[in-house]
Amino acid sequence: MKSFFRRLFLKIAAIANNRLKRRSNKVRRDRHLTSGFTLIELIVAALIASLMVVVMLSFLVGVLESDRKETAKSNAQEELQAAIAYIADDLQEAMYIYGAEGIAGINDQLPHTQTQTGTSENKCTSTDCTPILVFWKRTSFSPDTEKNYSNGSGKEKLGCMPYKDTTVCKSEDKDINPYKSAFGREIYVYSLVAYYLKSDVGLDSTWSDTARILRWEISDGYPWSCSTGGTITDTTTCPTTFAVNRDGLTGNPPALVSSTNSLIVPAASDEITYFIKPDKGFNRPDFSSATSILSWKRFTSDADGYDLSTNPFVTLIDFMDDTAYDATQGGNDPATGTGAIGTAALRIPVGKNVTISGVITNPDCDDPSIGVGNTNPVTTTNAAGTVTQRVPADFSDATINPSGLSSFYTCVAPSNVTVRLFLRGNALARLGSDPQPRNFRQPTTTNTSFFPTANARSFGRSAIGISK
Repeated sequence: MKSFFRRLFLKIAAIANNRLKRRSNKVRRDRHLTSGFTLIELIVAALIASLMVVVMLSFLVGVLESDRKETAKSNAQEELQAAIAYIADDLQEAMYIYGAEGIAGINDQLPHTQTQTGTSENKCTSTDCTPILVFWKRTSFSPDTEKNYSNGSGKEKLGCMPYKDTTVCKSEDKDINPYKSAFGREIYVYSLVAYYLKSDVGLDSTWSDTARILRWEISDGYPWSCSTGGTITDTTTCPTTFAVNRDGLTGNPPALVSSTNSLIVPAASDEITYFIKPDKGFNRPDFSSATSILSWKRFTSDADGYDLSTNPFVTLIDFMDDTAYDATQGGNDPATGTGAIGTAALRIPVGKNVTISGVITNPDCDDPSIGVGNTNPVTTTNAAGTVTQRVPADFSDATINPSGLSSFYTCVAPSNVTVRLFLRGNALARLGSDPQPRNFRQPTTTNTSFFPTANARSFGRSAIGISK
């Protein structure tokens, strides 16, 4: 009986306990359904979230801006290296490079001093362009250039000339045509090349409002010759129709003018007959003496100057530094051989040309760590040494340096055809869709990394011994 009551008591207790648990769970559920955040809690949470977003956005903007600046620096440096490599490669065929005296001697014959037409962005004039590098180089005609050659045969490749059998010559198969490349490749002529630093500041054009390096070139023509060694009157094998004189007259010598029965003689005579005429204004250089090469004149029968539509100024690189030259940069103190010292953020290590033993030269350009590395410099006891000169000779002289800039200059040793090139870009001008205003892209002691530089030493093909 005792055991029965004990079990009954435990049963009742269990039932009561279960009811208490169900009631407790219901209370908790009701409390949960009626509880929530207050307005203050929501406002505080929103403020905290906003601060976190602002911090993250500021960090992201900083990263993007830093990346944009580094990209501008990288692009500026890469373009400078590409430009200086192109110029150095161009100089490998140089026969003679003008120093500061040489450029001054032929300055009035160069295209920037001639009358020009067209838009200002395509011009290079004596008020905005400084000739920095002027040289004569050897060039050749592409053997794939097609031109009328043999009498009545139509166009042929220059690589086939001179060859009598035009059927074989026109073959594209080298195994069938062993003569295809036997001629034409060795037809070398002279070209005159000039590199300029042009200021575009204030110029409304498709180019940036900074500065550019421009290249200009004119070349000699492809002279006439006969495939059999005969004369132009040999109508069987020699071309009688396609060979022309410099002034467009046919024949060798040029044809007579029937009305006057006399030869047309241009102001500057040229008795050579051509298949491809020289560029307008081209005149062959005379390397016999310094006097002749320093007094070179363009072909004066081309009275209206050069044809800049055929031989235009070509932009090599844009976004060159347009910082106006200032004496604090250095470069206008006399060269001493230890490097010029300036106080500005952008310093020029090469001083002005000086006169030693009656010879204009530049000891800074002699220095191998700065200039060309001259092993036989002019000294007070060695007036016959190798001359080096900086171009431009004076950055502050508007006559010598019309662009008023210093972001492209050279050290030149004319007698051994050696050059040290100096280039400086402006990466600050690249920031934004349009170049930043000039007053916001000036160099300071804290932003010099935005003005990348490049320099290289280059050697020409051969030396002719003229030292100016």
